Order: sequence, then structure tokens, then C-alpha cells
Amino acid sequence: MFFLKSIPANIHYYWRQSLAIYLLDCLFLGLATIILGLIRLERHKLTQLKSQLANFTAEEKFAADHPLKTLLHSNQTVLERYQTAYLLLMIVGIIATVIISWLAFKILARDIETFFSANWTRTKVTLYYGLTALCLLFFAVVTISLLLLVANQPFWRGLEAINHYWHRPLQAMQKAPKTLNPLFKNHLTDFSSHSLLNPTLHNSVKQTLTNQIFGQLWQAIISLAAPILMIGGLQVSRFKKKYLRGESVC
Repeated sequence: MFFLKSIPANIHYYWRQSLAIYLLDCLFLGLATIILGLIRLERHKLTQLKSQLANFTAEEKFAADHPLKTLLHSNQTVLERYQTAYLLLMIVGIIATVIISWLAFKILARDIETFFSANWTRTKVTLYYGLTALCLLFFAVVTISLLLLVANQPFWRGLEAINHYWHRPLQAMQKAPKTLNPLFKNHLTDFSSHSLLNPTLHNSVKQTLTNQIFGQLWQAIISLAAPILMIGGLQVSRFKKKYLRGESVC
């Protein structure tokens, strides 16, 4: 009950710092959502492409061997770039969170010393500031989730535009889909060379991909939450040792 009353008051008292942390959380989660969306989009297109190519015989695929290899290689390369970008984002996010958390607890040293004077335990102090940071992170998660739900159609249109940009090697082929015509010779399918190169993203697929993003966003949340709690515990323990030795925590 104490935390329910004191944490909002703490956020209000340090509203500038709280707002800055909230915006940084939103920025990180927003970037994570975009890159996860690109990964899911490219995986879907690659899976769909392989599924469509399974309709053809080896001889038919051999007739369009070079454009098919170019098409598959381009999709795989772009997917790997997105996955690398996501990994780098997680690493940068963790490092930035460690640095910001360390500096934040140094700034709060005087307040922490006051809590020690009031006989607060290390666990209570760590929980107090840890839960405050997690509340700001929760607000950021809610904000990004609502934006993703409200602006779902523009979100996917934007991702398709970004994905198209990274597929520049395929643009010449997309403008001249006849390069894949040998593949369709004497073979009837429910799709064309144009749809093979420019697949349509239906609303039902967008909803499925959105749900997959929500299912994977926990990784970004953990990469922020874990360093906060870890650094908080280390800093509070260090301050407590200083306090017990009679030294100034500040």
C-alpha cells in the first residue's frame, strides 16, 4: 500500500527526469517494434515465396534459375540484416540502460541516504526505485501497444515501404516480371510472376503479424527491466556499505 502511494508521488516530484526516461523507453520500444515488424514481414514473404515455388517442378525452376536465385538470396539477405539490426538494438539498449541507471542512482544518493536514516532496508530501497522505473516502462509499453493497435494500417504500409527500399536489387526484376515467365510456361497457378515479386499483404495477415510482434516484444522489455533492477541492487548495496561505515553516500 505504501508503494502504491509513494511511487506516483516520486514520479511527480522528479517529473522532468521521469518524462525523459519514459520518452527513452518509448523510443527504444518503438524501434524494437519496427524492426520486429520488418523481421516478421520478411519472414512471411520468404515463407510465402518458398510455398509458391513448391508448386513447380525442378525442371520448371531450372528454366528460371538465375532470377529465382536472385529473388531468394535477396529475401534472405534482407532478413539477416533486420535480425542483425535487432540484435544491435538490444545490445545498445542494455548498455544505455546500465549507464543511465548507474548515473540516476548517483543523483539519487542523497535521497537514498535519507531512507537509510529512516531504517529502510536495502531490499526496500531497491524495490522502491526499481518499481518506479518499471512503472515508467509499463506506461511506455502501453503507449507503444496502443499506437500499434490504433495506427496498424499505416504502420504496415510504412514497413512495406521500408522493406521495398531494402530490396533495391530486385527493383529491376519487379519492373520486368517477364524474367520469371519461363517458370509459368505450361503451368497454371493461382498466382502470377507479378504477385510472386510483389506479394499482397492482406489484413488477416497483418493482424497475425501484429500478434507475433506482441508475442516477441517481451525481449525488449526484459532488456530494459533486468539492467535497471541489477544496477539498482548494486548501487544501493554500495551506498549501504558506505552508510554503515559512517561515510557520506553522496
